[in-house]
Amino acid sequence: MNPTISSLERNVRLFPRYKAATSFSPWLPVFFLYFIEHVTLGEAVLLGSTYYFSAFLLEVPSGYCSDRFGRRLTLTLASIMTALACVLFVLADSYVLLFAAQALLAAGIAFQSGSDSALLYDSLRALGREDEYTMRETIAQKWSMTSLACSCLVGGALGTIDLRLAYLVTLFAALFAVTQCVSFTEPSTESDEKALDFIRQMKRALGYFSSPFLGWILAFFVLGFSLEHVPFEFYQPYLKLLGESSVTSWLASNSAPMVSGIVISISMFGGAIGAAVSQRLISRIGLRVLLLTSIAIQVVIIAGMSIVLHPVMLSLIMFRNFSMSMARGPMLGAIAPYVDSAQRATFLSMLSLAGRAAFSIALALLSVLVIGKEALNWNALSQVLVLAAIVGVLALCALYFYSRNVASELQ
Repeated sequence: MNPTISSLERNVRLFPRYKAATSFSPWLPVFFLYFIEHVTLGEAVLLGSTYYFSAFLLEVPSGYCSDRFGRRLTLTLASIMTALACVLFVLADSYVLLFAAQALLAAGIAFQSGSDSALLYDSLRALGREDEYTMRETIAQKWSMTSLACSCLVGGALGTIDLRLAYLVTLFAALFAVTQCVSFTEPSTESDEKALDFIRQMKRALGYFSSPFLGWILAFFVLGFSLEHVPFEFYQPYLKLLGESSVTSWLASNSAPMVSGIVISISMFGGAIGAAVSQRLISRIGLRVLLLTSIAIQVVIIAGMSIVLHPVMLSLIMFRNFSMSMARGPMLGAIAPYVDSAQRATFLSMLSLAGRAAFSIALALLSVLVIGKEALNWNALSQVLVLAAIVGVLALCALYFYSRNVASELQ
């Protein structure tokens, strides 16, 4: 049964609301603090690696599921798995339960990744309005970042009472997202083309990366994803160390969830601003400069955090989401013409897979530096951040020189 024009327009209209629901994540500012209540520092870092590795394993199967069985079904499963993860987090009192919860949360994120953007693009394409895609992605990104910002304030406030409450509220948001998914209509793909069998689908999607332009986009995404998540993963222990200083004792454990919520909330509002200005920036400086600048900003943030333990560095962390949010919409818009609808979710999942795999491996290696230590200390954290900054600078230089080969497509 072909979708009606009104049902496709409903998809476009509901999409920002769906993104807001799936982005409402009060657990973000307190997850590391919650982990170290139950496990050692090294185990907490390994739990982070577990999340990215689980997402890595499921990224491509989830993208194939979306291309083969539909966007609506895949997005519904994603929200259900997120809800189940939150239930486990609320009940967790051991490493095993936290491990299971992290794996389920990663599954929810993986099944959403790529499928949401594919649903929006396919709906617009069926309406003959593909040229609105970048703009619509930007609008959805603003809703997403604003929702994240508000949820982080909520999570920080709730964390001062009980860290589990942040996961409980996330559960309600996930259940609301399920209702939005049920309201979607499955859009038709180009000429009703269906995904191929799994092996052929993988070969077809991988074949796109033979394009120098899409190969550069892959390198950009892997680097950007990894660098963006370094401050995300380590700003909570950074806050905890600030709380142990006599000068910044107001950041002590009782206040850490609230301070963490405020910092990450401002960061998310920065992401909303980044999404809002992305269209204006790309028309002025071009896609190449915009994407390279977004990476450079992340390197500066990590380098600043590695140099000194001081509250002023929190201002750098607040810019974390600005750079990648201003890059996301233009990047997806640039990719869209190169990838067929029947492989779009699989292709986008492969991008996410590469990013999560790289960061999962990086976290696992970094955990070797801290695992077994009885307490968090500044020397260990600084060493991790310095290493990440050095790798970021070298990779940015390589990305810049590589971009010369695809400069005409990056205008």
